[in-house]
Amino acid sequence: MSLSLYIKDLKEISNKNVEVVGNKAANLACLLRNGFKIPDGFVLTTSAYQEFLQFNDLEMKIHEFLSKIDHYNAESLERQAEEIRNAIVKGTIPPSIEAMVKQELKNRKFSEVAVRSSAIAEDLPKASFAGQYDTYLNLKSVEQVLLHLKKCYASAWTARAISYRHAHQIPQEKVKLASIIQKMIPARCAGLLFTMNPMTFKTHEMIVESNFGLGESIVGGTCCPDQYIVERKKSKKGKETFRILNKRIGNKNIAIIPKNTENEHGTEVIHLTEEENKTSSLTTSQILELARMGVKIEKIFNGIPQDIEWAIDERNNFIPLQARPITILKKPEHSKQEAIMWSRGYSDDYWNDNVSPLYFELLGDPLTKIVNMELNSIMGYKRMDKRLLKLFKAHVYFNLNVLKNKVENEIPKLMRNKDLLNYFPEGKGSFGKETIKDLPFHALRRIVAELRIMIHDPNGSITKTNQVYENWSKEEFVPFCRSLDQRFEKIKNKKDVNALLDLASALEEKMITHFRLIRYGIPVHNIGMNLLVQYLLTKFLSKEECNQYYPILISGLKNKLTETNEKIHELASFINVHPALKKKMRELPSDSIYSYLLSEKDSSFQAFLKKFNDFLELFGDRGFTREIYYPRWREPPMTNLFDILKSLISEEWDDLEKLKLKKEKRQKLIENLVESKIRSQRLGFLKWKIFSTILNFSRTYINFRENQRFNLDRWITKNRKIFLAIGNMFKEQGIIDTEEKIFFFKKQEIKKVAKRTLTEQQLKKLITNIERRYEQFKQNENILPSKFLLGSREFNDVLQHEFHDTVFQGIPASQGLITARVRILNEINQLSKVKKGEILVVSRTDPGWTPVFSMIGGLITETGGILSHGAVVSREYGIPAVTNIENACKIFQTGQLVLLNGQEGTVKILDE
Repeated sequence: MSLSLYIKDLKEISNKNVEVVGNKAANLACLLRNGFKIPDGFVLTTSAYQEFLQFNDLEMKIHEFLSKIDHYNAESLERQAEEIRNAIVKGTIPPSIEAMVKQELKNRKFSEVAVRSSAIAEDLPKASFAGQYDTYLNLKSVEQVLLHLKKCYASAWTARAISYRHAHQIPQEKVKLASIIQKMIPARCAGLLFTMNPMTFKTHEMIVESNFGLGESIVGGTCCPDQYIVERKKSKKGKETFRILNKRIGNKNIAIIPKNTENEHGTEVIHLTEEENKTSSLTTSQILELARMGVKIEKIFNGIPQDIEWAIDERNNFIPLQARPITILKKPEHSKQEAIMWSRGYSDDYWNDNVSPLYFELLGDPLTKIVNMELNSIMGYKRMDKRLLKLFKAHVYFNLNVLKNKVENEIPKLMRNKDLLNYFPEGKGSFGKETIKDLPFHALRRIVAELRIMIHDPNGSITKTNQVYENWSKEEFVPFCRSLDQRFEKIKNKKDVNALLDLASALEEKMITHFRLIRYGIPVHNIGMNLLVQYLLTKFLSKEECNQYYPILISGLKNKLTETNEKIHELASFINVHPALKKKMRELPSDSIYSYLLSEKDSSFQAFLKKFNDFLELFGDRGFTREIYYPRWREPPMTNLFDILKSLISEEWDDLEKLKLKKEKRQKLIENLVESKIRSQRLGFLKWKIFSTILNFSRTYINFRENQRFNLDRWITKNRKIFLAIGNMFKEQGIIDTEEKIFFFKKQEIKKVAKRTLTEQQLKKLITNIERRYEQFKQNENILPSKFLLGSREFNDVLQHEFHDTVFQGIPASQGLITARVRILNEINQLSKVKKGEILVVSRTDPGWTPVFSMIGGLITETGGILSHGAVVSREYGIPAVTNIENACKIFQTGQLVLLNGQEGTVKILDE
C-alpha cells in the first residue's frame, strides 16, 4: 500500500492535491510555500477516509441512515445523525493506515498533537463549512490520535453538517474528508483576523479578535473576545499603511488552555483574573503585525478577503493556523441596519443601579416616549432613532446613536469636554471619542429647534422650566400623592388587582408633566449650562484655573439632597448628645433599633423617636437606590437608615454649621476672585455679565436635577406600594413565592394574569421567565457589566492603567488634596463600617449613600462624572473627589494609604 496514497507531508502538497488533502490543508501548504511558519505536520488523505469507510462496511450503513431522515423533523435528523457517528467511532482504523500514522508520529517526535478536518467542499468562496467539523487539541498518545481521528471523521455527520449540505444541495455521498495531524501550538493568545470588515462590508477595515490561550474560546463562541478595528490604506507610492481605529476590550471571562498534566489530553476552561479580563490580550505592535500578516495572506490568495485563524506562541511567533475566503463579500441589498452601540456611561450619571424588568418599563417607557420621541418631534429633529434604552444583565444602557445626534444638534465642538466624551468609546469609528469630538455642530438646526420650543412647548425655555416644575410639584404633585395614599388605603384590602392597576395608571398620567419638564431641565439645561461654564472659564482664564475653580463655583447649593443630609445630621447630633441613646444605637443591630425605640419609655428615646418619625414623614420615600425592588427608608426595620446614623455617631463630632459657613466663605472668595480676573480683561464687564448669568443657570439646574430626583423617589415609593399589594395577591394565589417577584413581571404580563387570559402552560412558561429574570437580577447585584454593547458583544475601553500601577487617573470632580486610608464599600449594608477621615471607594453613589460624606475624607468612584451624585455632594461637603477610575474597588484595598488629588483627578498609592 503506497504511503503517498494515504499520507502527505504538508511540505509536499501543491494546489493540484486539493481533491486529496482538502481545502484547509491545501491552503496551509500554500502558506508554508510562501514562507509562513506553519506547525509541522502531515495529512491523512481523502483516500484514507474512503479506505476506512470500506474497511468497516460503512458506506451502505450511512446511506441507509440517511434514507430515514425527515429533513423537516429535527428529532429525526438528530437521531439518524447520531447513529452514523456512533457507527464511525465504533469502526476500526485499517491496520496498514494505523501503522503509517504511528510511524509518522514516531519520526516527528510530537509531544502534543492537534487533529483537524480538511474537507473537499470546505472553505470555498461561495460556501463555508467553518465550524461544521470538529478539531481536537492536545492529544498526547498514538491511541488518542487514532480515536480522535475517527471522531474527526464522525464530525462530518452531525445533524448540523448534514442539514447544511442538504440546504446547499451538496450530495451527502460526495463527502470526502481529509485530516490534518500537526504539532500542537501552546498559544499565549489566539484568535481570528478578517481582512475586510464582515459586519460593515468595508474593504478598507480589518477586524482582529483575540483572547488569551487557545483560539477555541473565540471559534466556539464561549467568550466575548477583544476586538480591534484596523484601517488599511495605500500611500501614493502604493505602500500599505495601517492605523488602529478602535480597541474594544471584551468581557472575556474565560480562556481555553491545554491540560498540562502528563496523562490528561484535551483542553480545559479557566477563569481569567479581573486584571486579565480587563486587559488587552494584544499590544498595539502585535495588532499591526497581524494586520500586515493578513494583507500578505490575502495577496497569496489572489486578493480575496480572508478569514484567518492565528496564534502567537510563547516565543511571540505569529502563526497562521488556517486561512479561508470570507464567504459574504457583498452587502445584501436588504441587509439589516448596522448593529446599535449602547453605552452604560450615560447611565452611570443618571441610572446606575441594577434594574428590574417592571421598573425598566415604568421609568424607561416615559423616557423613551416623552423625553426622546416627543421632544425630537417638538424640536423638529427628523430620522431620530426611537430606541433609547436597553436592559442588559440587569443594567440600563443608552443608545449611542441618540446621544450622538444630541451632541451634533445641541453641543458646539468647543464644549465637548472629557466628561461628555466619557459616554463614548475610545478611538475613531462611528461612535469613537475622536469622531464625536469632531462632529459638525448644526447651529441653524439648533436655533430652529429653540424657536419651535418657544411655539410648541414654551415651558422648555431655560428661564421657565425650573419655576414651572417647582409650581407643579407644590401645587399638583404633592397634593396628588396625598390623595393617592388615601385611595390606596381604601382599596388595598379589596383584593382588586384591576383597581390597583388603575391607581398605577393615574400615577403614570400625573407624572407626564414631570417628564415633559425634566427632558429640558437635565439633558439640555443642566448639562448644557455646566459645559458652557467650563468652556467660558477655560476661554476667559485657563484650563488649569477652570479645573481649580469650577467645582467650587457650583458648590454650596441648597436642594432636596442637601436638605435630606442636613436633617439626617440633626438626628445624628441628637444621638451624640444623649449618651444612653448613643450607647444603645451602637450596641443593637440596625434591624432591631426601631422596634426597641417603640418599646423604650425613656424620655430621650421617645424624643428621638418623634424626631425620627417626623424625618420619615418628610424624607421616608428616599432609599439607597432608585430601583423599585429595594425597600424605601420608611419601611421597617429601616436598616439602611440606621446604618447611616451609626456611621455618623462618633467621639469626634464636627460642628457642621461651622463647616458649612467655612465652605460658603471659601466659595464666595473664589467667586470674587474669578469675577476680578474676568472684569480686569478687555470687555470684562460684558464677559462677567455673560458668565455670571450662565453660572446661575448651571447652579439652578443642578438644584433642579436633585429636586426632581426627590419627586422621582416619591413616585417610586407609591409604585412600590401599589405593585407589592398586587404581588401579595399573586403570592396568595400561588403564582409567585414572594411578593417582591412582582417586579420581574412586565406590565402587560401582570394584566394578563389579572384577567386570567393565560392558559396553564402559558402561565407556567411565564413563571419560569420570572424566575430567570430574578436570578439574573440577583447575579448582577453590586456588579458593573461592560461599559459598551455592540449588538450582543460586550466590551470596555482599553484600561488606561495596569493593576500594578501606583498612580491612577480619573475625572477631577471636587477640589482638595488628602492623604488617608481607603475604605472599599461594595454594598450599602457595609455603610456602618465607614470611619471618620477615610477615603470612600465605591462603584457608584446614590442620594441614599451620601449622608456619610460629612465624615469621610475623600471619594473615589468607578463610574460617573463631574455631575454625578457623588461629585455634587462631595463639593457640598468640601471633600476631594475623583470619579471614573475603572476597577477602583479591585485596585485599591481597605486600609491602603493613598494620596487623592481632586484638582488633577489622580490617586497615588503610598503603601501596599
